[in-house]
Amino acid sequence: MTGPLAILLVGTSSPELQALGQSFRKFGVSYRHLSAQENGAMDAYFQKSLADAPFVPTLIMLDMDSCDPGAILAILKHHPVLRRIPVVIFGQGNDPERVKLAYGLGATCYMPKPENWEVSMTHFCSYWKKRVALPIIKAEDILATNPTLQHNRQ
Repeated sequence: MTGPLAILLVGTSSPELQALGQSFRKFGVSYRHLSAQENGAMDAYFQKSLADAPFVPTLIMLDMDSCDPGAILAILKHHPVLRRIPVVIFGQGNDPERVKLAYGLGATCYMPKPENWEVSMTHFCSYWKKRVALPIIKAEDILATNPTLQHNRQ
């Protein structure tokens, strides 16, 4: 059984990421964009923002060209709950070294940036919505790992 697809998109804001966001909206995929320019943005999102904004992604997409996927995956992979969320790293080209790096960092998959996001997202969204059983994670699951946030939310 598959559930809803909710994507956290991490990268520097650009026309390209805006086009990706428009494609998500077209296919009924909820998403949030997290700027990669802010130091500690990922930590802040999952440790502070959830107390007020309970958007919990079922898939995380990292723009290899505008963020440090290693630092972000280090946070995710060491968290008892967040490590269950699949992570797609995407970037320019299909260079074997980039692909090797993405998988070496612990990504679920590496995806070369397409020429046209809308065309590619047809298959991408269909795959993740209909073919993959994604983990069900609630904000409470994440908050339970941080007693301070759990207490402040009550």
